[in-house]
Amino acid sequence: MPSRYPIQDVLPDFSQEDCEHALFAAKWPTGFRCPRCGHSQYYQITTRQRPLLECRSCAHQTSLTAGTVLEGSRTPLMKWFQAMFLMQLGISARRLAELIGVTYKTAWLMNHKLRHAIGVRDLERPLDGDLQLLDEYYGYEYHRYLGSLLMQEALKPQPIVVGASVNGAGDIVYLKMKAGDGPESDDATRHSADSEETVERFVQKHVAHGAAHERAERLERGHRGQTALHVAWREAVRWLTWTFGGIGPKHLQAYLNEFCFRRLLRRNDMLAELISCCGTTETITYRRLVGTRSGIRPIPWAYRRPARRQRYTG
Repeated sequence: MPSRYPIQDVLPDFSQEDCEHALFAAKWPTGFRCPRCGHSQYYQITTRQRPLLECRSCAHQTSLTAGTVLEGSRTPLMKWFQAMFLMQLGISARRLAELIGVTYKTAWLMNHKLRHAIGVRDLERPLDGDLQLLDEYYGYEYHRYLGSLLMQEALKPQPIVVGASVNGAGDIVYLKMKAGDGPESDDATRHSADSEETVERFVQKHVAHGAAHERAERLERGHRGQTALHVAWREAVRWLTWTFGGIGPKHLQAYLNEFCFRRLLRRNDMLAELISCCGTTETITYRRLVGTRSGIRPIPWAYRRPARRQRYTG
Protein backbone atom coordinates (compact mmCIF):
# COMPACT_ATOMS: atom_id res chain seq x y z
CA MET A 1 0.00 0.00 0.00
CA PRO A 2 1.57 3.34 -0.99
CA SER A 3 2.24 5.85 1.74
CA ARG A 4 0.08 8.92 2.09
CA TYR A 5 3.26 10.85 2.90
CA PRO A 6 5.83 10.28 0.11
CA ILE A 7 8.40 12.41 1.87
CA GLN A 8 11.28 10.03 2.54
CA ASP A 9 13.22 11.40 -0.42
CA VAL A 10 12.84 15.04 0.66
CA LEU A 11 13.59 14.53 4.36
CA PRO A 12 16.63 16.77 5.04
CA ASP A 13 19.87 15.05 6.02
CA PHE A 14 20.97 17.51 8.68
CA SER A 15 24.64 17.41 9.65
CA GLN A 16 25.74 17.41 13.29
CA GLU A 17 27.52 20.74 12.83
CA ASP A 18 24.46 22.42 11.30
CA CYS A 19 22.27 21.23 14.17
CA GLU A 20 24.73 22.44 16.79
CA HIS A 21 25.06 25.87 15.17
CA ALA A 22 21.28 26.25 14.83
CA LEU A 23 20.62 25.21 18.44
CA PHE A 24 23.40 27.50 19.71
CA ALA A 25 21.86 30.47 17.85
CA ALA A 26 18.39 29.61 19.21
CA LYS A 27 19.58 29.23 22.79
CA TRP A 28 21.86 32.31 22.77
CA PRO A 29 20.58 34.65 20.03
CA THR A 30 22.85 37.48 21.24
CA GLY A 31 25.86 35.28 21.91
CA PHE A 32 26.93 32.90 24.66
CA ARG A 33 26.02 33.81 28.22
CA CYS A 34 27.06 31.66 31.15
CA PRO A 35 23.91 30.49 32.99
CA ARG A 36 25.68 31.00 36.32
CA CYS A 37 27.55 34.32 36.02
CA GLY A 38 26.49 35.75 32.64
CA HIS A 39 30.04 35.87 31.22
CA SER A 40 30.30 35.87 27.41
CA GLN A 41 33.57 33.95 26.91
CA TYR A 42 33.87 30.16 26.95
CA TYR A 43 36.04 27.17 26.14
CA GLN A 44 34.64 24.31 24.09
CA ILE A 45 35.23 20.79 25.43
CA THR A 46 34.91 18.17 22.69
CA THR A 47 35.98 15.02 24.51
CA ARG A 48 32.36 13.92 25.00
CA GLN A 49 29.70 12.83 22.56
CA ARG A 50 28.01 16.22 22.80
CA PRO A 51 30.27 19.24 23.28
CA LEU A 52 30.40 21.10 26.58
CA LEU A 53 30.91 24.84 26.94
CA GLU A 54 32.99 25.96 29.93
CA CYS A 55 32.78 29.52 31.15
CA ARG A 56 36.16 31.29 31.21
CA SER A 57 35.16 33.28 34.28
CA CYS A 58 33.61 30.78 36.73
CA ALA A 59 34.47 27.45 35.00
CA HIS A 60 30.79 26.43 34.97
CA GLN A 61 30.10 23.82 32.31
CA THR A 62 26.92 23.65 30.27
CA SER A 63 25.77 21.85 27.15
CA LEU A 64 23.84 22.97 24.11
CA THR A 65 20.75 21.03 25.18
CA ALA A 66 20.71 22.15 28.83
CA GLY A 67 17.73 24.42 29.47
CA THR A 68 16.02 23.45 26.20
CA VAL A 69 13.29 20.93 25.37
CA LEU A 70 16.06 18.57 24.20
CA GLU A 71 17.63 18.37 27.68
CA GLY A 72 18.15 14.83 28.92
CA SER A 73 17.36 13.25 25.55
CA ARG A 74 19.68 10.56 24.18
CA THR A 75 18.21 10.93 20.69
CA PRO A 76 20.76 12.42 18.25
CA LEU A 77 20.38 16.09 17.38
CA MET A 78 19.93 15.23 13.70
CA LYS A 79 16.82 13.17 14.47
CA TRP A 80 15.43 16.01 16.60
CA PHE A 81 15.83 18.44 13.72
CA GLN A 82 14.21 15.96 11.34
CA ALA A 83 11.29 15.73 13.77
CA MET A 84 11.02 19.54 13.76
CA PHE A 85 10.97 19.51 9.97
CA LEU A 86 8.27 16.83 9.86
CA MET A 87 6.08 18.63 12.40
CA GLN A 88 5.44 21.17 9.67
CA LEU A 89 3.36 18.45 7.97
CA GLY A 90 1.31 17.53 11.04
CA ILE A 91 2.02 13.79 10.99
CA SER A 92 1.38 11.21 13.71
CA ALA A 93 3.98 9.77 16.08
CA ARG A 94 3.70 6.37 14.38
CA ARG A 95 4.59 7.88 11.03
CA LEU A 96 7.38 9.96 12.57
CA ALA A 97 8.89 6.83 14.14
CA GLU A 98 8.97 5.13 10.72
CA LEU A 99 10.58 8.10 8.99
CA ILE A 100 13.40 8.92 11.42
CA GLY A 101 14.04 5.42 12.76
CA VAL A 102 13.07 5.62 16.44
CA THR A 103 10.59 3.74 18.62
CA TYR A 104 6.97 4.84 18.81
CA LYS A 105 7.38 5.93 22.45
CA THR A 106 10.39 8.08 21.55
CA ALA A 107 8.56 9.65 18.61
CA TRP A 108 5.49 10.34 20.76
CA LEU A 109 7.63 11.99 23.43
CA MET A 110 9.52 14.08 20.85
CA ASN A 111 6.29 15.32 19.30
CA HIS A 112 4.83 16.26 22.67
CA LYS A 113 7.98 18.05 23.76
CA LEU A 114 7.82 20.10 20.56
CA ARG A 115 4.14 20.82 21.23
CA HIS A 116 5.08 21.87 24.77
CA ALA A 117 7.53 24.42 23.34
CA ILE A 118 4.83 25.68 20.97
CA GLY A 119 2.37 26.02 23.86
CA VAL A 120 4.83 28.04 25.96
CA ARG A 121 5.42 30.35 23.01
CA ASP A 122 1.68 30.76 22.48
CA LEU A 123 1.09 31.81 26.11
CA GLU A 124 3.60 34.62 25.69
CA ARG A 125 1.62 36.24 22.88
CA PRO A 126 -1.94 37.35 23.75
CA LEU A 127 -4.53 38.40 21.20
CA ASP A 128 -4.99 42.12 20.57
CA GLY A 129 -6.57 44.51 18.10
CA ASP A 130 -9.82 43.55 16.36
CA LEU A 131 -11.05 40.23 17.76
CA GLN A 132 -13.39 37.44 16.73
CA LEU A 133 -14.56 34.72 19.13
CA LEU A 134 -16.26 31.43 18.40
CA ASP A 135 -17.29 28.97 21.11
CA GLU A 136 -17.48 25.41 19.79
CA TYR A 137 -17.45 21.82 21.02
CA TYR A 138 -14.96 19.18 19.94
CA GLY A 139 -16.28 15.64 19.69
CA TYR A 140 -19.93 16.62 19.16
CA GLU A 141 -20.34 14.36 16.13
CA TYR A 142 -18.99 11.34 18.01
CA HIS A 143 -21.41 12.07 20.87
CA ARG A 144 -24.29 12.52 18.45
CA TYR A 145 -23.99 9.28 16.51
CA LEU A 146 -22.66 6.77 19.04
CA GLY A 147 -25.45 4.61 20.41
CA SER A 148 -23.73 3.25 23.50
CA LEU A 149 -24.45 5.28 26.61
CA LEU A 150 -21.11 4.20 28.03
CA MET A 151 -19.25 5.52 25.01
CA GLN A 152 -21.25 8.73 25.08
CA GLU A 153 -20.18 9.21 28.69
CA ALA A 154 -16.52 8.63 27.77
CA LEU A 155 -16.58 10.94 24.75
CA LYS A 156 -18.50 13.93 26.05
CA PRO A 157 -17.90 17.00 23.91
CA GLN A 158 -15.13 19.32 25.04
CA PRO A 159 -15.86 23.07 25.04
CA ILE A 160 -13.45 24.98 22.80
CA VAL A 161 -13.03 28.73 22.37
CA VAL A 162 -11.58 29.76 19.01
CA GLY A 163 -10.26 33.32 19.03
CA ALA A 164 -8.36 35.40 16.51
CA SER A 165 -6.93 38.83 15.91
CA VAL A 166 -8.16 39.89 12.47
CA ASN A 167 -7.32 42.67 10.04
CA GLY A 168 -9.74 44.97 8.23
CA ALA A 169 -10.47 42.34 5.58
CA GLY A 170 -11.40 39.73 8.19
CA ASP A 171 -8.24 37.68 7.64
CA ILE A 172 -6.64 35.98 10.64
CA VAL A 173 -3.51 37.65 11.99
CA TYR A 174 -3.07 35.46 15.06
CA LEU A 175 -5.08 32.40 16.08
CA LYS A 176 -5.75 30.58 19.35
CA MET A 177 -7.87 27.53 20.13
CA LYS A 178 -8.27 26.77 23.84
CA ALA A 179 -10.06 23.87 25.48
CA GLY A 180 -12.47 24.68 28.30
CA ASP A 181 -12.75 23.02 31.69
CA GLY A 182 -15.82 20.84 31.38
CA PRO A 183 -18.23 18.93 29.11
CA GLU A 184 -21.43 20.14 27.59
CA SER A 185 -24.45 20.35 29.88
CA ASP A 186 -27.83 18.88 28.94
CA ASP A 187 -29.68 21.80 30.49
CA ALA A 188 -30.02 24.67 28.00
CA THR A 189 -29.84 27.43 30.61
CA ARG A 190 -26.81 25.91 32.30
CA HIS A 191 -25.19 25.29 28.91
CA SER A 192 -25.57 28.96 27.96
CA ALA A 193 -24.14 30.10 31.30
CA ASP A 194 -21.21 27.68 31.02
CA SER A 195 -20.50 28.88 27.49
CA GLU A 196 -20.37 32.52 28.61
CA GLU A 197 -18.12 31.62 31.52
CA THR A 198 -15.76 29.69 29.23
CA VAL A 199 -15.51 32.62 26.83
CA GLU A 200 -14.96 35.02 29.72
CA ARG A 201 -12.07 32.93 31.04
CA PHE A 202 -10.58 32.81 27.54
CA VAL A 203 -10.74 36.60 27.23
CA GLN A 204 -9.18 37.20 30.63
CA LYS A 205 -6.34 34.76 30.02
CA HIS A 206 -5.55 35.08 26.32
CA VAL A 207 -6.55 38.62 25.29
CA ALA A 208 -4.22 41.55 25.97
CA HIS A 209 -5.22 43.44 29.13
CA GLY A 210 -8.23 41.14 29.56
CA ALA A 211 -10.33 43.17 27.14
CA ALA A 212 -14.10 43.09 27.59
CA HIS A 213 -16.47 41.31 25.22
CA GLU A 214 -17.40 44.57 23.54
CA ARG A 215 -14.07 44.50 21.72
CA ALA A 216 -14.80 41.13 20.16
CA GLU A 217 -17.22 40.00 17.49
CA ARG A 218 -19.04 36.88 18.67
CA LEU A 219 -19.62 34.45 15.82
CA GLU A 220 -22.47 31.97 15.66
CA ARG A 221 -21.55 28.35 16.20
CA GLY A 222 -22.20 25.97 13.31
CA HIS A 223 -20.62 24.04 10.45
CA ARG A 224 -22.05 26.39 7.80
CA GLY A 225 -20.20 29.49 8.96
CA GLN A 226 -18.04 30.95 6.20
CA THR A 227 -15.73 33.26 8.14
CA ALA A 228 -12.00 32.53 8.34
CA LEU A 229 -12.50 31.45 11.95
CA HIS A 230 -15.17 28.88 11.02
CA VAL A 231 -12.94 27.53 8.25
CA ALA A 232 -9.95 27.24 10.60
CA TRP A 233 -12.01 25.30 13.15
CA ARG A 234 -13.30 22.87 10.51
CA GLU A 235 -9.74 22.32 9.29
CA ALA A 236 -8.59 21.57 12.85
CA VAL A 237 -11.35 19.00 13.41
CA ARG A 238 -10.64 17.38 10.04
CA TRP A 239 -6.92 17.11 10.83
CA LEU A 240 -7.53 15.63 14.29
CA THR A 241 -9.96 13.10 12.84
CA TRP A 242 -8.13 12.02 9.69
CA THR A 243 -4.60 11.95 11.09
CA PHE A 244 -5.16 10.67 14.62
CA GLY A 245 -8.69 9.25 14.64
CA GLY A 246 -9.70 11.86 17.21
CA ILE A 247 -7.95 13.12 20.35
CA GLY A 248 -9.10 12.73 23.95
CA PRO A 249 -9.33 15.63 26.40
CA LYS A 250 -6.02 14.87 28.14
CA HIS A 251 -3.78 16.02 25.27
CA LEU A 252 -6.29 17.89 23.13
CA GLN A 253 -4.84 21.31 23.99
CA ALA A 254 -1.35 20.32 22.81
CA TYR A 255 -2.70 19.30 19.40
CA LEU A 256 -4.75 22.48 19.08
CA ASN A 257 -1.62 24.53 19.83
CA GLU A 258 0.26 22.67 17.10
CA PHE A 259 -2.50 23.25 14.56
CA CYS A 260 -2.63 27.00 15.22
CA PHE A 261 1.16 27.23 15.03
CA ARG A 262 1.30 25.44 11.67
CA ARG A 263 -1.61 27.35 10.19
CA LEU A 264 -0.17 30.78 10.97
CA LEU A 265 3.36 30.31 9.66
CA ARG A 266 4.73 29.58 6.23
CA ARG A 267 6.94 26.51 5.79
CA ASN A 268 10.35 28.25 6.01
CA ASP A 269 9.29 30.55 8.87
CA MET A 270 7.78 27.61 10.75
CA LEU A 271 10.99 25.59 11.02
CA ALA A 272 13.03 28.61 12.16
CA GLU A 273 10.37 29.56 14.73
CA LEU A 274 10.14 25.99 16.03
CA ILE A 275 13.92 25.79 16.49
CA SER A 276 13.78 29.09 18.36
CA CYS A 277 10.98 27.79 20.61
CA CYS A 278 12.96 24.66 21.43
CA GLY A 279 16.10 26.62 22.27
CA THR A 280 14.37 28.89 24.78
CA THR A 281 11.91 26.49 26.47
CA GLU A 282 12.79 24.16 29.33
CA THR A 283 12.04 20.50 28.84
CA ILE A 284 9.05 18.55 30.09
CA THR A 285 9.37 14.97 31.30
CA TYR A 286 7.39 11.94 30.20
CA ARG A 287 5.95 11.62 33.71
CA ARG A 288 4.62 15.17 33.64
CA LEU A 289 3.08 14.58 30.23
CA VAL A 290 1.24 11.38 31.07
CA GLY A 291 0.54 12.16 34.73
CA THR A 292 -0.28 9.55 37.34
CA ARG A 293 -2.33 6.57 36.24
CA SER A 294 -5.81 6.82 37.73
CA GLY A 295 -7.22 3.88 39.64
CA ILE A 296 -3.80 2.33 40.34
CA ARG A 297 -2.42 2.48 43.87
CA PRO A 298 1.29 1.94 44.51
CA ILE A 299 2.16 -1.27 46.33
CA PRO A 300 3.61 -0.56 49.79
CA TRP A 301 7.19 -1.69 50.19
CA ALA A 302 6.22 -3.94 53.10
CA TYR A 303 4.01 -6.05 50.81
CA ARG A 304 6.32 -6.28 47.83
CA ARG A 305 7.86 -9.64 47.13
CA PRO A 306 11.60 -9.55 47.83
CA ALA A 307 13.90 -10.14 44.90
CA ARG A 308 15.04 -13.73 44.54
CA ARG A 309 18.72 -14.19 45.26
CA GLN A 310 20.86 -15.73 42.57
CA ARG A 311 22.49 -18.90 43.72
CA TYR A 312 26.25 -18.84 43.45
CA THR A 313 27.49 -21.71 41.32
CA GLY A 314 31.10 -20.62 40.78
